[in-house]
Amino acid sequence: MKLRNKRAQSGVSLNDIFDEDDDLGLLNVKPLKRNASAQDKLHQEFEKINAFVAENDRLPKSDSDSFQEKLLARTLATLFSNDAHRQALADADVHGIFSRGIDVTATSAASVSSSESEPVSKSELVKSLADIFDDDDDDLLSFEDDSIFTIKHISQEKKEQPDEIAKRQPCANFERYKSIFTSVHQQLKTGNIEKIRFKHELKIAAGDIFILYGVMCYVNSVGDALEGYSSYNARLHLIFENGTESNMLYQSLGAGLIRDKEGSKVLVDGLHLLPEPEQVSSGMIYIVSTLSKNSALSGYRDLYKIGYTDTTVEQRVANAEKDKTFLEAPVRIVSTAQCFNFDPHKLEVLIHGFLHKQRLNIKLTAKDGSLYHPREWFAVPLATAQAVIQYIIDGTISLYRMDNTTGRIVKK
Repeated sequence: MKLRNKRAQSGVSLNDIFDEDDDLGLLNVKPLKRNASAQDKLHQEFEKINAFVAENDRLPKSDSDSFQEKLLARTLATLFSNDAHRQALADADVHGIFSRGIDVTATSAASVSSSESEPVSKSELVKSLADIFDDDDDDLLSFEDDSIFTIKHISQEKKEQPDEIAKRQPCANFERYKSIFTSVHQQLKTGNIEKIRFKHELKIAAGDIFILYGVMCYVNSVGDALEGYSSYNARLHLIFENGTESNMLYQSLGAGLIRDKEGSKVLVDGLHLLPEPEQVSSGMIYIVSTLSKNSALSGYRDLYKIGYTDTTVEQRVANAEKDKTFLEAPVRIVSTAQCFNFDPHKLEVLIHGFLHKQRLNIKLTAKDGSLYHPREWFAVPLATAQAVIQYIIDGTISLYRMDNTTGRIVKK
């Protein structure tokens, strides 16, 4: 006699089977990973190099004791030798690696063919199990339950982490510091000053000069001491002779100088390096009131225009009756302030931003019949306008706010 399955007799469908409870998880199938394209892999490899440079403020070295760093050095050398790769990675090169004035291939010259770029062979670099685990790019050695790797009953020292990774970026006002490096290099050549190998007992202070991996840097300022570190640490503002700047940590700079076999401090004690800023006039900020008879403006008791000019204020307001900016009416010059070493246009923008709630918000009809919105007129007491200008210039504006009810500036 032939036996039949009861499910088959009852007409059970595949949907019925999938709808039942899958206690053993037999139907939980993970989707296959999408194979990354060659372009994606190229960017993934370069991102690892970017991360290394951001953390260490230097390029990876092929003679490092770290397998991962040696692999990064070889990868960088391969990328650097290939024009197509450099062009494809131009947007991702946030640290200017390909544009640095050093021989990048020297860090791993043995890995690059002089004629064409070849894939990096990882097998010859593997010397331990740790190297294998460090290079598990495809997660072949990752496990859903990784509890076997959790260290128990053993005290672990908590590693201090920087509050942010210091990245070098172009220094906007590098011209102010350029003469420092020219002077120091010249005096090192003549023997007027000298450099010594950096040691941990040497302190780092504002005005110091260091040479880190062949690049001279100037400590422009030292921030307040940071909490959460077992020893002193602070954020530094560093200016590098290649035109970049960085907010590196005190401990990071010290560690970098120790790791660099040529890391050194230039002895410039008592030497005045930073030139005094020249007093260069960059324009005028002015305040004027209107003499307009327009009835639409009659309800405003305190009404002032705040603007800037790179000529004289008298020249700027000479044709006020024909200029919508001046409400097509004569004006009275109330206050002027000459700007030295300050962008007056930027100052004007900051003033307008701080007073935006007091901006005149009406439509006026011009003499030609067109409608326009005045943008630089503010219904604000004169003392308030003058105070805002002064506080922005002396850098204390962050201590104040506008009371939009009274239109006056008050302390926070």
